[in-house]
Amino acid sequence: MSSLSRGVYLARSAARLRATGRPLIRGEVENAPGQNMPFQTKNKSRLLATMILFLGTGFSIPFIGVRFQMAKNSSA
Repeated sequence: MSSLSRGVYLARSAARLRATGRPLIRGEVENAPGQNMPFQTKNKSRLLATMILFLGTGFSIPFIGVRFQMAKNSSA
């Protein structure tokens, strides 16, 4: 085994160890209901507004695209 390939092998194994070891070190979280979500669930009105905004954005994208294409075709 040449020194170049040995160095590449050691670098890859070190990177692999760093990548798998990080989550274990920072793994101290409180396992309570709602703690594993990226948004707050305590305030119900804020949760409703967040869900409407999130789901409404995804639902409206095709309609916005159709309107854009129709406006583009009518102006040409």
